[in-house]
Amino acid sequence: MLVVDFVLEVIGYTTARILLPIISLGNVRVEQVSSNETDFNWAGFKRGENGGFMCQAPMAGWIGLIPWTVLFVTLFAIA
Repeated sequence: MLVVDFVLEVIGYTTARILLPIISLGNVRVEQVSSNETDFNWAGFKRGENGGFMCQAPMAGWIGLIPWTVLFVTLFAIA
């Protein structure tokens, strides 16, 4: 379980925290890990004060794993 938590919380969260604002042109932000935000919908998003969206930290971890999964699948397919 420790490895899964590390992958989700460190690698996935950090990747999502960097890539989501870039891909969405600043429309989507990721909440801080120590945040006490509530009222996220079932997909892990909620509307922010500035009109953009905020992504819940655990969901951001899963979203952040998508680019890494695609990268590894592509590397294994080529090799």
